[in-house]
Amino acid sequence: MIGIVLAGGSGTRFWPMSRKLRPKQLVSLWDDKPMIEATIDRLAGVSSRAKTFVVLGEHLVEATREVLPDVEFIVEPCPRNTAPAIGLAAIFAQHRFGDEPIGIFPADHAIGRRGVGGLANFERCLKQAEEQAQAGHLVTLGITPTSPETGYGYIHYQESDAAAHPVRKFVEKPSRALAQQYLESGDYVWNSGIFVFKPSVLLAEMKRQLPQMHQAMMEIAASLGTAHQAETIDRCFSATRSISVDYGIMENAANVVVIPATFHWSDVGHWDAVDVVSEVDVNGNVVEADALLLDVSDSVIYSQNSARLIAVCGVEDLVVVDTPDALLVIDRKRAQDVKTLVEALQQAGRDDLL
Repeated sequence: MIGIVLAGGSGTRFWPMSRKLRPKQLVSLWDDKPMIEATIDRLAGVSSRAKTFVVLGEHLVEATREVLPDVEFIVEPCPRNTAPAIGLAAIFAQHRFGDEPIGIFPADHAIGRRGVGGLANFERCLKQAEEQAQAGHLVTLGITPTSPETGYGYIHYQESDAAAHPVRKFVEKPSRALAQQYLESGDYVWNSGIFVFKPSVLLAEMKRQLPQMHQAMMEIAASLGTAHQAETIDRCFSATRSISVDYGIMENAANVVVIPATFHWSDVGHWDAVDVVSEVDVNGNVVEADALLLDVSDSVIYSQNSARLIAVCGVEDLVVVDTPDALLVIDRKRAQDVKTLVEALQQAGRDDLL
């Protein structure tokens, strides 16, 4: 399998630790290594570093190269969401390695932590997915829901005796009532954003559903290895439609199957979610800082490159994140609003903090 790691994060939900030039995937939130490095490392059982690509924007090349000096980059000339990014990666992979299945992986997810369904299960699912991809299927890995989560997309599948189940439909982020129904039905899974397919199968669906994008990709493919490669990528990719692979291709594709995952997974989408992947103390706190806590519960305390002691007393459900140039204090239940704070900083012209 050829590994394709999508690393185009914007660095908003984990502000102030993550920034535009150092987004979430380049931050070490719970390990001693950045998330993107952990993502590359866990692919070792299914794809060598020599057959792994990272897709990212030009502005992230320098910082990412410091973390991954031995991995090849595919540089997007501008952000165009995941369908063009994956299309570009598919033609690069096909040019280099033929029509071998490619695996698409977000750069900033946590997998196989806390001893729940470790990396062996992750690799087993990917090998099953590769077999399905060789047979011409578009494969996605789904996560068995553990709660009525409204922040994830869902996949409704038709049960079968095989490891891979035919997909009935992709479902957008639901209301809580619908999410509860999905949880109880037993035939819905969370959409993990992990896909496996052969480049030719993806490109055939792109030709059927997004013909202009496919034409652009074919022009880029013809330029690979020539003196016109850089100019062609810049011109053709920039002219493509901005759309996700879910909406643009997967939702209406033929031969889509899902493999329910048997490993622990979290997209760790905001500060409230870090306790899923980090150790908590007896009071439910996540503490990654030089901190003194008195009568504090269910809170998140982080420090990055700051020499200050963080002293907290008599609070619960709080997020405190200290960096040299910005301090975040927010109700943990409103962790999603960090994105709104970043937008307010943009409107105030505080680009120095972004």
